[in-house]
Amino acid sequence: MKKVKMPFGESCVELEVPDDASVCESAYMPPLPDPVAAIEDALTHPLGTPPLPEVARGRRSVAIVINDITRPSPSRLMVEAILSQLSGAGIGRAAVTIVIATGNHRAASAAEVEEMVGPEVARSVRVVSHDCQDSANMSCFGETKRGLPVYVNKAVGEADLKILTGIITPHHCGGYSGGRKSIVPGVAGYETIRVHHSPPIRRLEPVTGIMKGNTFHEEAVAAARLVGVDFILNVIKNGDGAIAGVVAGELEGAHEHGVSICEKGWAISFEHRYDIVVVSPGKYPKDFDLHQAQKAVSAAEAVTAEGGIIILVAECRAGVGKFENLLKRASHPQEIIDRFIREGQTKDHLSKAFMCARALVKHSVIVVCKGVSKEALEDMFFEYAPSLEQAFERARRRKGKGARILVLPHAVDCVPVVKTES
Repeated sequence: MKKVKMPFGESCVELEVPDDASVCESAYMPPLPDPVAAIEDALTHPLGTPPLPEVARGRRSVAIVINDITRPSPSRLMVEAILSQLSGAGIGRAAVTIVIATGNHRAASAAEVEEMVGPEVARSVRVVSHDCQDSANMSCFGETKRGLPVYVNKAVGEADLKILTGIITPHHCGGYSGGRKSIVPGVAGYETIRVHHSPPIRRLEPVTGIMKGNTFHEEAVAAARLVGVDFILNVIKNGDGAIAGVVAGELEGAHEHGVSICEKGWAISFEHRYDIVVVSPGKYPKDFDLHQAQKAVSAAEAVTAEGGIIILVAECRAGVGKFENLLKRASHPQEIIDRFIREGQTKDHLSKAFMCARALVKHSVIVVCKGVSKEALEDMFFEYAPSLEQAFERARRRKGKGARILVLPHAVDCVPVVKTES
């Protein structure tokens, strides 16, 4: 037997697995020796645009979009570097608004704002949480060619200079996060999010790592083009959460370069599917709630055999998320899938309930967590286990001694590809 550490909140839990079990981490990406210097260098030597001070010169108002608390972005480092360069271009902090890209999530608390941007910036710069339901606070930019209506927060839409920050990681809908996602869904109005997160724009199958032909990605780019994004600054992290790369510049070019860096680290090839797949999203905030932690289940779907067992290890300190009642009220997971195909996204996150249901109709999903009760999980068609050891033993009893076992301690940051199916 061998021991594996699985991230759980801000700590880890251990699991003993047979020696022949596959334990897969991404390729090691060395951390940058000086992330601050790397961010400053990316701003002054961007891809596809002049340096940020040149882009900023003469602008009267600036919107800087940052990720919300559920995403482990080094927003403080990025914002401080941007503010410094804006100051060099003659733009003071009074002209800047920081917009938290909540998408359809809740607003940030005062404590979370300080955590994200630092107390000094929180005091000296206007910081607002996006509210997708506040239709009176939206700018309209028309429609994309596929008919996606583009509404974005006025603080972004009316700014003379629009700067996006974020982190590039594998994403189960967009292929990869970062870049254009700060606009849609980040600061988009609800109607934009609803159409974007619904069929036919939203693909029904997991598309982690896929951007070409992915309409979810393509429409987000088209929307960001209509809005007129001027500059992006994104980072790439390694498995330890350290910054391993920085890209800045033009919306698509800089993002695609960041994706190429990300692919080298996170893409993993497998010879076959597995009977038991144990996954953790990675440390907090990736397992902030079940809404976020579900992304690890999408990664597991790509490598779990039909009828296999997925074990999700996630703290879920904030509980489930808005989609909870959708699953609880359904008579079967297939009911959720059929409803999503008919209705698309809803305010209570039918799309997230759909992604859970998609896994639940093909696999058994055992959840090990602290923030969701046994009763709540079972009402949503999941299985509950009080410990990782008990979940694993239960899975092994069902699948037998010859079961093929895979462990992905940082599943959200993996792009699993089964070779025989490519």
